[in-house]
Amino acid sequence: MKDVKSEALRYLGYRGNPPDDATAALLEKGYDELRRTAEPRCISAVSDKSDLSHILLGSDIQKHLANSDRVIVFAATLGSTADRLIRTAEITNMAYALILDALASAMIEECCDNAEKELHEKIPGFFTWRFSPGYGDYPLDVQSEIIRLLNADKRIGLTVTSSDILIPRKSVTALIGVSDTEQDKGKRGCATCKLRETCSFRIGGTTCAT
Repeated sequence: MKDVKSEALRYLGYRGNPPDDATAALLEKGYDELRRTAEPRCISAVSDKSDLSHILLGSDIQKHLANSDRVIVFAATLGSTADRLIRTAEITNMAYALILDALASAMIEECCDNAEKELHEKIPGFFTWRFSPGYGDYPLDVQSEIIRLLNADKRIGLTVTSSDILIPRKSVTALIGVSDTEQDKGKRGCATCKLRETCSFRIGGTTCAT
């Protein structure tokens, strides 16, 4: 399991270098505040792949699920309290807001990883990794249907704007393929990212996924 504070520092560009004392203090403060106030929640549902053809748009998601016969439809959020904490900091202390934002990004990934570990324990079979709208050519506009399928607005307070932005912002939707036989998990990270040519992580010799 990745350490949230270490991941947040990597998102902030430290790449293994220790932060200065002021940044370290803000990191600890932000971590404690988010742990107290965030409300991480995850929901999922398993469907036959044939029943989800209307959201399997684009070649990348179809390749990703090519050897899967079932699909886990997945959503997670840190809740609106995390958003409010970041917005409040943006008014008074932008440096702290940036640290909170990075910590929240790491925390939602932690939430997803924990939920996926539980899914492995409950659902037999071999899993692909999570594939979210926005990866490769998988369109963002399927998020509204994922939310509808999961009833996520009522169950965890997750909605989507007309411009396909998830609200609360620190949220994730994804699909996970499941098969009875071991399958190639396919390309991940930079290989499917639309920002790979301009990504600051790649320029610095690393990635956001490692």
